[in-house]
Amino acid sequence: MLYINSMGKDRIMEDRMFDEYYKQMMELGMSENEAKIYMALLMKRELTAMEIHEFTGIPRTKVYEITKKLILKGMCIEKKMGKKKMYQAVDPERAFNNLILEFKSDLDKRIKLASSISESLRPLFSKGMENVDVSDYIEIITNAPSIHEKYVCLVKNTQFEMLGFVRPPYAYKGRVNRLDEQEDAEFEILKYGVTVRVLYEYKHEEDLEATYTHIKKCVAAGEKARVIEELPIKMYVFDRRYVLMALDDVKSPNKSLTMIVIEHPGLAKMAAMLFDYLWDQAKDYTYLKKVIKDRKKN
Repeated sequence: MLYINSMGKDRIMEDRMFDEYYKQMMELGMSENEAKIYMALLMKRELTAMEIHEFTGIPRTKVYEITKKLILKGMCIEKKMGKKKMYQAVDPERAFNNLILEFKSDLDKRIKLASSISESLRPLFSKGMENVDVSDYIEIITNAPSIHEKYVCLVKNTQFEMLGFVRPPYAYKGRVNRLDEQEDAEFEILKYGVTVRVLYEYKHEEDLEATYTHIKKCVAAGEKARVIEELPIKMYVFDRRYVLMALDDVKSPNKSLTMIVIEHPGLAKMAAMLFDYLWDQAKDYTYLKKVIKDRKKN
Protein backbone atom coordinates (compact mmCIF):
# COMPACT_ATOMS: atom_id res chain seq x y z
CA MET A 1 0.00 0.00 0.00
CA LEU A 2 2.58 2.54 1.01
CA TYR A 3 6.29 3.17 0.94
CA ILE A 4 8.03 6.44 1.80
CA ASN A 5 11.63 7.11 0.76
CA SER A 6 14.21 9.26 2.57
CA MET A 7 13.10 12.41 0.68
CA GLY A 8 9.63 12.04 2.13
CA LYS A 9 7.74 13.38 -0.92
CA ASP A 10 7.44 10.31 -3.14
CA ARG A 11 4.02 9.04 -4.12
CA ILE A 12 2.51 5.92 -2.54
CA MET A 13 3.79 2.63 -3.98
CA GLU A 14 2.66 -0.98 -3.55
CA ASP A 15 4.75 -3.09 -1.19
CA ARG A 16 3.92 -6.60 -0.03
CA MET A 17 5.68 -6.24 3.29
CA PHE A 18 3.55 -3.25 4.23
CA ASP A 19 0.39 -4.98 3.01
CA GLU A 20 1.09 -7.72 5.58
CA TYR A 21 1.58 -5.14 8.35
CA TYR A 22 -1.71 -3.45 7.43
CA LYS A 23 -3.52 -6.77 7.39
CA GLN A 24 -2.21 -7.68 10.86
CA MET A 25 -3.10 -4.28 12.33
CA MET A 26 -6.59 -4.44 10.83
CA GLU A 27 -7.05 -7.90 12.39
CA LEU A 28 -6.34 -6.18 15.73
CA GLY A 29 -9.27 -3.86 15.12
CA MET A 30 -7.54 -0.85 13.56
CA SER A 31 -9.07 0.72 10.46
CA GLU A 32 -7.10 0.77 7.21
CA ASN A 33 -6.56 4.53 7.48
CA GLU A 34 -5.41 4.24 11.12
CA ALA A 35 -2.87 1.63 10.04
CA LYS A 36 -1.67 3.83 7.15
CA ILE A 37 -1.13 6.87 9.35
CA TYR A 38 0.58 4.91 12.13
CA MET A 39 2.98 3.32 9.61
CA ALA A 40 3.73 6.74 8.08
CA LEU A 41 4.49 8.18 11.53
CA LEU A 42 6.69 5.20 12.40
CA MET A 43 8.84 5.72 9.32
CA LYS A 44 9.04 9.53 9.39
CA ARG A 45 8.89 9.95 13.20
CA GLU A 46 7.08 13.33 13.07
CA LEU A 47 4.64 14.66 10.50
CA THR A 48 2.17 17.50 10.13
CA ALA A 49 -1.41 16.79 9.06
CA MET A 50 -0.57 18.09 5.57
CA GLU A 51 2.45 15.77 5.31
CA ILE A 52 0.37 12.81 6.46
CA HIS A 53 -2.16 13.68 3.74
CA GLU A 54 0.60 13.86 1.10
CA PHE A 55 2.21 10.57 2.10
CA THR A 56 -0.94 8.50 2.57
CA GLY A 57 -3.48 10.07 0.23
CA ILE A 58 -5.99 10.34 3.09
CA PRO A 59 -8.04 13.59 2.90
CA ARG A 60 -6.69 16.22 5.30
CA THR A 61 -10.02 16.60 7.13
CA LYS A 62 -9.98 12.85 7.80
CA VAL A 63 -6.37 13.00 9.01
CA TYR A 64 -7.38 15.16 12.01
CA GLU A 65 -10.20 12.77 12.89
CA ILE A 66 -8.01 9.65 12.64
CA THR A 67 -5.00 11.08 14.51
CA LYS A 68 -7.38 11.99 17.35
CA LYS A 69 -8.45 8.31 17.51
CA LEU A 70 -4.83 7.15 17.48
CA ILE A 71 -4.04 9.54 20.35
CA LEU A 72 -6.94 8.10 22.37
CA LYS A 73 -5.63 4.59 21.66
CA GLY A 74 -2.18 5.60 22.89
CA MET A 75 -0.55 5.03 19.50
CA CYS A 76 0.58 8.56 18.70
CA ILE A 77 1.03 11.94 20.40
CA GLU A 78 0.37 15.50 19.29
CA LYS A 79 2.85 18.28 19.99
CA LYS A 80 3.35 21.88 18.90
CA MET A 81 6.48 23.11 17.14
CA GLY A 82 5.98 26.88 17.02
CA LYS A 83 2.71 27.34 15.17
CA LYS A 84 2.80 23.84 13.70
CA LYS A 85 1.02 20.81 15.10
CA MET A 86 3.15 17.70 14.74
CA TYR A 87 2.15 14.08 15.21
CA GLN A 88 4.61 11.50 16.49
CA ALA A 89 4.33 7.70 16.66
CA VAL A 90 4.50 5.97 20.03
CA ASP A 91 7.00 3.10 20.26
CA PRO A 92 5.25 -0.04 18.83
CA GLU A 93 5.78 -2.08 22.01
CA ARG A 94 4.05 0.55 24.13
CA ALA A 95 1.45 1.30 21.45
CA PHE A 96 0.27 -2.29 21.10
CA ASN A 97 0.40 -2.85 24.86
CA ASN A 98 -2.00 0.08 25.10
CA LEU A 99 -4.25 -1.68 22.57
CA ILE A 100 -4.17 -4.88 24.64
CA LEU A 101 -5.13 -2.95 27.77
CA GLU A 102 -8.00 -1.36 25.85
CA PHE A 103 -9.19 -4.81 24.67
CA LYS A 104 -9.02 -6.18 28.23
CA SER A 105 -10.94 -3.22 29.61
CA ASP A 106 -13.59 -3.61 26.91
CA LEU A 107 -13.82 -7.37 27.56
CA ASP A 108 -14.22 -6.81 31.31
CA LYS A 109 -17.07 -4.37 30.65
CA ARG A 110 -18.77 -6.86 28.31
CA ILE A 111 -18.41 -9.71 30.83
CA LYS A 112 -20.00 -7.58 33.57
CA LEU A 113 -22.78 -6.46 31.23
CA ALA A 114 -23.48 -10.05 30.09
CA SER A 115 -23.59 -11.21 33.72
CA SER A 116 -25.97 -8.40 34.65
CA ILE A 117 -28.27 -9.06 31.68
CA SER A 118 -28.33 -12.83 32.30
CA GLU A 119 -29.36 -12.30 35.93
CA SER A 120 -32.08 -9.87 34.88
CA LEU A 121 -33.49 -12.17 32.19
CA ARG A 122 -33.35 -15.42 34.20
CA PRO A 123 -36.82 -14.90 35.81
CA LEU A 124 -38.34 -14.42 32.34
CA PHE A 125 -36.75 -17.67 31.16
CA SER A 126 -38.01 -19.56 34.23
CA LYS A 127 -41.52 -18.23 33.68
CA GLY A 128 -41.39 -19.21 30.02
CA MET A 129 -40.32 -22.77 30.91
CA GLU A 130 -43.68 -23.27 32.61
CA ASN A 131 -45.24 -23.30 29.14
CA VAL A 132 -42.68 -25.58 27.46
CA ASP A 133 -44.20 -28.21 25.19
CA VAL A 134 -42.52 -31.60 24.64
CA SER A 135 -41.99 -30.62 20.99
CA ASP A 136 -39.66 -27.83 22.17
CA TYR A 137 -36.93 -30.31 23.04
CA ILE A 138 -37.74 -33.27 20.78
CA GLU A 139 -37.28 -33.03 17.01
CA ILE A 140 -38.20 -35.80 14.56
CA ILE A 141 -36.36 -35.95 11.21
CA THR A 142 -37.54 -38.36 8.52
CA ASN A 143 -35.45 -37.77 5.38
CA ALA A 144 -31.76 -38.43 4.74
CA PRO A 145 -30.73 -34.92 3.55
CA SER A 146 -32.27 -33.30 6.66
CA ILE A 147 -30.70 -35.90 8.95
CA HIS A 148 -27.33 -35.24 7.33
CA GLU A 149 -27.66 -31.45 7.81
CA LYS A 150 -28.73 -31.83 11.45
CA TYR A 151 -25.87 -34.23 12.20
CA VAL A 152 -23.26 -31.89 10.68
CA CYS A 153 -24.73 -28.95 12.63
CA LEU A 154 -24.61 -30.85 15.94
CA VAL A 155 -21.03 -31.99 15.31
CA LYS A 156 -19.80 -28.50 14.44
CA ASN A 157 -21.34 -27.11 17.63
CA THR A 158 -19.84 -29.76 19.93
CA GLN A 159 -17.75 -28.15 22.66
CA PHE A 160 -16.02 -31.01 24.52
CA GLU A 161 -17.26 -34.53 23.71
CA MET A 162 -18.99 -36.57 21.04
CA LEU A 163 -19.90 -40.26 21.40
CA GLY A 164 -21.07 -42.37 18.47
CA PHE A 165 -22.90 -45.70 18.13
CA VAL A 166 -22.44 -46.30 14.39
CA ARG A 167 -24.40 -48.89 12.43
CA PRO A 168 -26.37 -48.98 9.13
CA PRO A 169 -28.37 -47.38 7.58
CA TYR A 170 -26.52 -44.13 6.80
CA ALA A 171 -27.78 -40.66 5.89
CA TYR A 172 -24.94 -40.34 3.36
CA LYS A 173 -25.84 -43.59 1.56
CA GLY A 174 -24.82 -43.24 -2.09
CA ARG A 175 -23.63 -39.64 -1.59
CA VAL A 176 -19.85 -39.42 -1.17
CA ASN A 177 -19.99 -35.63 -0.73
CA ARG A 178 -22.19 -36.06 2.36
CA LEU A 179 -19.68 -38.43 3.94
CA ASP A 180 -16.91 -35.92 3.16
CA GLU A 181 -18.92 -33.17 4.88
CA GLN A 182 -19.50 -35.34 7.94
CA GLU A 183 -15.80 -36.22 8.15
CA ASP A 184 -14.75 -32.58 7.70
CA ALA A 185 -17.08 -31.49 10.52
CA GLU A 186 -15.56 -34.10 12.84
CA PHE A 187 -11.97 -33.25 11.85
CA GLU A 188 -12.68 -29.59 12.56
CA ILE A 189 -13.76 -30.19 16.18
CA LEU A 190 -10.89 -32.63 16.73
CA LYS A 191 -8.48 -29.80 15.90
CA TYR A 192 -10.03 -27.79 18.75
CA GLY A 193 -9.43 -30.57 21.28
CA VAL A 194 -12.92 -32.12 21.36
CA THR A 195 -12.89 -35.78 22.45
CA VAL A 196 -14.51 -38.07 19.87
CA ARG A 197 -15.09 -41.75 20.69
CA VAL A 198 -16.95 -43.99 18.27
CA LEU A 199 -18.18 -47.59 18.40
CA TYR A 200 -18.66 -49.25 14.99
CA GLU A 201 -20.86 -52.30 14.45
CA TYR A 202 -19.58 -54.83 11.92
CA LYS A 203 -22.20 -57.63 11.93
CA HIS A 204 -24.64 -55.89 9.56
CA GLU A 205 -22.09 -53.83 7.65
CA GLU A 206 -22.11 -54.72 3.93
CA ASP A 207 -18.92 -52.91 2.84
CA LEU A 208 -16.45 -53.53 5.65
CA GLU A 209 -13.44 -52.43 3.61
CA ALA A 210 -14.96 -48.98 2.99
CA THR A 211 -15.85 -48.76 6.69
CA TYR A 212 -12.29 -49.69 7.68
CA THR A 213 -10.87 -47.02 5.33
CA HIS A 214 -13.22 -44.43 6.86
CA ILE A 215 -12.25 -45.42 10.42
CA LYS A 216 -8.50 -45.23 9.68
CA LYS A 217 -9.00 -41.74 8.26
CA CYS A 218 -10.89 -40.61 11.37
CA VAL A 219 -8.39 -42.21 13.77
CA ALA A 220 -5.54 -40.44 11.96
CA ALA A 221 -7.36 -37.16 12.69
CA GLY A 222 -7.65 -37.96 16.40
CA GLU A 223 -10.81 -40.05 16.80
CA LYS A 224 -10.75 -42.97 19.27
CA ALA A 225 -12.44 -45.95 17.62
CA ARG A 226 -13.43 -49.48 18.59
CA VAL A 227 -15.52 -52.15 16.88
CA ILE A 228 -18.20 -54.43 18.24
CA GLU A 229 -20.19 -57.21 16.61
CA GLU A 230 -23.60 -55.65 17.18
CA LEU A 231 -25.02 -52.44 18.63
CA PRO A 232 -28.53 -52.16 20.10
CA ILE A 233 -29.14 -48.78 18.49
CA LYS A 234 -27.71 -46.14 16.16
CA MET A 235 -27.09 -43.04 18.28
CA TYR A 236 -24.85 -40.03 18.93
CA VAL A 237 -24.37 -38.07 22.16
CA PHE A 238 -23.11 -34.48 22.04
CA ASP A 239 -21.68 -32.73 25.12
CA ARG A 240 -23.72 -34.98 27.44
CA ARG A 241 -26.72 -32.84 26.49
CA TYR A 242 -28.03 -33.68 23.02
CA VAL A 243 -28.94 -37.17 21.78
CA LEU A 244 -29.40 -38.00 18.08
CA MET A 245 -31.12 -41.38 17.99
CA ALA A 246 -32.29 -43.61 15.12
CA LEU A 247 -35.71 -45.25 15.20
CA ASP A 248 -36.37 -48.44 13.25
CA ASP A 249 -39.34 -47.68 11.02
CA VAL A 250 -41.26 -50.95 11.32
CA LYS A 251 -44.06 -49.66 9.10
CA SER A 252 -41.76 -48.88 6.18
CA PRO A 253 -40.87 -51.80 3.85
CA ASN A 254 -37.65 -50.11 2.67
CA LYS A 255 -36.34 -49.51 6.21
CA SER A 256 -36.07 -45.76 5.77
CA LEU A 257 -34.02 -43.86 8.33
CA THR A 258 -35.87 -41.81 10.94
CA MET A 259 -34.01 -39.99 13.70
CA ILE A 260 -34.99 -37.94 16.71
CA VAL A 261 -32.99 -35.19 18.38
CA ILE A 262 -33.56 -34.82 22.11
CA GLU A 263 -32.12 -32.11 24.34
CA HIS A 264 -32.11 -33.85 27.70
CA PRO A 265 -29.00 -34.06 29.97
CA GLY A 266 -30.46 -36.99 31.93
CA LEU A 267 -31.05 -39.07 28.80
CA ALA A 268 -27.64 -38.07 27.44
CA LYS A 269 -25.98 -39.19 30.68
CA MET A 270 -27.73 -42.55 30.51
CA ALA A 271 -26.69 -42.98 26.85
CA ALA A 272 -23.09 -42.17 27.82
CA MET A 273 -23.20 -44.86 30.54
CA LEU A 274 -24.38 -47.40 27.93
CA PHE A 275 -21.58 -46.25 25.64
CA ASP A 276 -18.91 -46.76 28.33
CA TYR A 277 -20.28 -50.24 29.10
CA LEU A 278 -20.11 -51.30 25.43
CA TRP A 279 -16.76 -49.55 24.93
CA ASP A 280 -15.19 -51.81 27.57
CA GLN A 281 -16.44 -54.88 25.67
CA ALA A 282 -15.41 -53.68 22.21
CA LYS A 283 -12.19 -54.45 20.32
CA ASP A 284 -9.62 -52.14 18.76
CA TYR A 285 -10.71 -51.03 15.28
CA THR A 286 -7.82 -52.98 13.67
CA TYR A 287 -9.78 -56.16 14.52
CA LEU A 288 -11.80 -55.38 11.38
CA LYS A 289 -8.89 -56.63 9.26
CA LYS A 290 -9.47 -60.13 10.67
CA VAL A 291 -13.25 -59.87 10.11
CA ILE A 292 -12.69 -58.78 6.49
CA LYS A 293 -10.26 -61.66 5.93
CA ASP A 294 -12.71 -64.20 7.41
CA ARG A 295 -15.56 -62.91 5.23
CA LYS A 296 -13.46 -63.29 2.09
CA LYS A 297 -12.76 -66.92 3.00
CA ASN A 298 -16.47 -67.58 3.30
